[in-house]
Amino acid sequence: MKTIIQLFLSFTLLTTIFSSCSKDEAPAIDMGYGYFPNTPGKYVVYDVDSIVMNSFTKTVDTFKFQLKEIIESVYTDNSGRPALRLERYRKNYSKTIPYNQMTWTLTDVWSENRTPTTAEKVEENIRFVRLVFPVAQNKKWNGNVYNSIGEWDYTYTEIDKAKTITGITFDSTLTVLQNNQENLIDKQYYQEMYAKNIGLIYKQIIDVHSDVITAQPILQRVSSGIIEYKAVINNYGG
Repeated sequence: MKTIIQLFLSFTLLTTIFSSCSKDEAPAIDMGYGYFPNTPGKYVVYDVDSIVMNSFTKTVDTFKFQLKEIIESVYTDNSGRPALRLERYRKNYSKTIPYNQMTWTLTDVWSENRTPTTAEKVEENIRFVRLVFPVAQNKKWNGNVYNSIGEWDYTYTEIDKAKTITGITFDSTLTVLQNNQENLIDKQYYQEMYAKNIGLIYKQIIDVHSDVITAQPILQRVSSGIIEYKAVINNYGG
């Protein structure tokens, strides 16, 4: 009887040890929070090119500039949640003066919230759900759930992919396709890329309308809208 009891106690002890080791060694789930940093002082500088069809003059306007977004501080918003003050600075392109000889001009103050399940960005008082957590391939959500633009099914088309953009190598990036629709008179294409521990590194927008219907591709008969907006990371820090 004593031997049986000893065997039982030994088995129980071993089971407890293995169970404890198993729990200790279980890998923590990476929710993907690093793709949307919330540390004050972090910043990203973008090179921006924009081509717009002026609906009044029916001429094409082009804009070229550098944009800097910096997390300036953390505060409590009207809902009692921690929020990030996002300051946006700009340098307009000059043929004679390089960007590094210009001073930054503050143009906007936006805000962001990173919750356990969402990454939200308030742009010109319009709130967007830019990311959802945990990140997962092909995961979908309505990025406009908190605004009146209408439902857009944001989708993770790539996650945790290594990429090199403008000579900068990123170990882990994700891509969000926000909207991709086209018919005879309208075309919308919105896409963003994020890098872990950096944030947004690439943004592309095409949003045009045509007043006429012909056999030509819609981008060759644009009447109004954004022919292309592209923001690409130049450098980062913080």
